[in-house]
Amino acid sequence: MKKSFALVLDRYEGVTKKAADMIAGTVSTYLGYEVMPVLTYDKMPEEMLSERTVIAVGSPKNHPILAECEKRGLITIPKEPEGYSVYVGGSPLAEESDIVLIAANDENGILYGCSDFCTNYLGMLGYSGNLFTSGNFDTILRLDLTPYSVSTAPKIPTRAIWTWGHMIYDYRSFFENMARLRLNEIVIWNDACPINAEDIVSYAHSLGIKVVWGYTWGWDQSSKLEAVVARSGDELIADIKAKAISTYENEYKKYGDGIYFQSFTEIYKDTVEGKNVAAEVTRLVNETAGELLSRYPDLHIQFGLHATSVNTQTEIIAGVDPRVHIVWEDCGSFPFAYSCKDVDRLEETLEFTGKLTTLRGENERFGAVLKGLVCLDWKRFVHFSNSYVMGEHSREYVMKRSREKSKLWKNVTAGWLRYADHARRTVELIASTAKNPVIEMLVEDGCFEDKIPLPVAVMAELFWSADEKIDVILERVSKYPCVTL
Repeated sequence: MKKSFALVLDRYEGVTKKAADMIAGTVSTYLGYEVMPVLTYDKMPEEMLSERTVIAVGSPKNHPILAECEKRGLITIPKEPEGYSVYVGGSPLAEESDIVLIAANDENGILYGCSDFCTNYLGMLGYSGNLFTSGNFDTILRLDLTPYSVSTAPKIPTRAIWTWGHMIYDYRSFFENMARLRLNEIVIWNDACPINAEDIVSYAHSLGIKVVWGYTWGWDQSSKLEAVVARSGDELIADIKAKAISTYENEYKKYGDGIYFQSFTEIYKDTVEGKNVAAEVTRLVNETAGELLSRYPDLHIQFGLHATSVNTQTEIIAGVDPRVHIVWEDCGSFPFAYSCKDVDRLEETLEFTGKLTTLRGENERFGAVLKGLVCLDWKRFVHFSNSYVMGEHSREYVMKRSREKSKLWKNVTAGWLRYADHARRTVELIASTAKNPVIEMLVEDGCFEDKIPLPVAVMAELFWSADEKIDVILERVSKYPCVTL
């Protein structure tokens, strides 16, 4: 009879706790009534290494099993942040035993190594060609374990989702699915701060996810933006600045990891009644961000900029305060376009994107919101002015909403199967030309908390490994147990 398993951690706290929960929950689905021991190394009896297949999770700095196996060359952890190494195979510490090693130098890396093991390894366990090697899932883990080894780190350091807050119906499941895809930031836009913001941020942090709060610096529905530009001047800019600073200090200062804003650039002309959009918005951003940063020097600020009104005025935008991340939107065809079938201007889009990644010099703080997924229904959208409880909808509501969105996702998936390499080329370009870029994917009202659609998983995979061939990525991601086709 094959040995069963034990999960041995360096500690059970922080993000590592969530990593352990992910492993325990996934492995337990294969074990039937059997309960897998979970313990820290200091409480592990020595004989456990020979009596069970140990799954060692943590950092070699704190976990003697991982330290010894690293010394013997079984694992090699990348030096980059969030990199990790996974090994499945024969144990050098006990004869006739297998061992699983999941190691990283930081907590997020440990979590992502566990995600890799659950998706890339356990998700495929038991398959041989087109057939199962066993008819019963609860016996699969008792078969000989297929050797597996990987050491990897992300190409894009900040891998995010952008969404409206009240379109997140279950924030816990939403963040858990993000962690499964190795995403580490979310931008949550609101008309007003959720009353449960502290709980939201705390849960996100437990999964290694930073929370950036989004709100307006003069943005409104598009039909009104031209009027804002036309009125721009000392008085209006002073008013927007005062409201932006007040909103941060009164609503978001206590919570989260930064702020994101949009202003009045979501129009399709570069001047309005003689006012240059790029010049006016640059002035607004520098005055407002400058004041905020004088008060809070470590504040992370993202400027959501629509290229449609400034694409011929980039030399003006180059004057934006270099401490502010410029997060570009609508820079051409897919993956900047809402439709993944808008692909006619790819080469032009790539050329423009390459220019933007170093617009303010080699230390440019570049970001992008990539689209081609799902967005909210603006015909039904309603603004709100009061605080609210975010992400506490019932499971029944989430499932109902998910069924409503399934047709939309099917259509989007079809487009991605055909044009996913357009997204890959764009992300690869950004990864190779920008320093520490922030890349966000627009996922609005898609019930991501219920199911992980293939296109979202593919985009997340591109953030990690855009230098791979797209057919390899599509094949791998489509097999993930957590992904819906």
